[in-house]
Amino acid sequence: MIRIFDNEEEVANEIAREMKDRLINDHHPVFCLASGSTPQKSYQKFSNDADIHSKIKRLHIVSLDEWVGIDKSSEGSCYQMLNQDLFSQISLDGSQIEFFNGTSPDIEQECLRIDRFIEQHPITFSLMGVGMNGHIGLNEPGGPVLNRSSVVELSETTKIVAQKYFLKQTELKQGITLGLEQIASSKRVVVVITGERKAAIVKEILTNSDAQLPAQRLLGYEHIDFYLDAAAAKYMDQSS
Repeated sequence: MIRIFDNEEEVANEIAREMKDRLINDHHPVFCLASGSTPQKSYQKFSNDADIHSKIKRLHIVSLDEWVGIDKSSEGSCYQMLNQDLFSQISLDGSQIEFFNGTSPDIEQECLRIDRFIEQHPITFSLMGVGMNGHIGLNEPGGPVLNRSSVVELSETTKIVAQKYFLKQTELKQGITLGLEQIASSKRVVVVITGERKAAIVKEILTNSDAQLPAQRLLGYEHIDFYLDAAAAKYMDQSS
């Protein structure tokens, strides 16, 4: 289902509400969460809810993606962004976080480690962002449809856009990511897209079936909703 909200604030409120609901009501809450600027407000609102903190020990986080070759403590790593925006705000213990190690000497083993964790601890809630090129996690356009964790070659768009997260120009070649099938297999998935800068890719995702964008693979499921603000949805009426 596509849900359109008046503004980004309303989107963040709804996502924070659902995160709280999943934390409290899922038997074994396991979240898979996107890093980056889009979900920041949602994480802030979730963290600021006084009711969640007594329940945080129930929560486990599993990694969505990471840059290969970037240490998790580095400014711009997916782990560092999530740690800054969420983990440190809710006093999440390290034992509750299962994250890709982008500097592991055996990246393929990292894939197997995360896959095994998900098999043993199924994801109950996934919050996904969408890249400017329609990617989900680091599942890139034109790449194979992945059903498990994999090392991927990054698109030129991703390499360029990702520079905003780093303090200086950083060479990025590969990423490690969950597969689309793993994400879709989550008990509940919310795909969030906000801002006018994403309006063009929203139109592409929802109207151009020939585009074969990763985000399109998450359309049509009863348990997966796309949350847009009015700015991101600005072309929808024109193209419907």
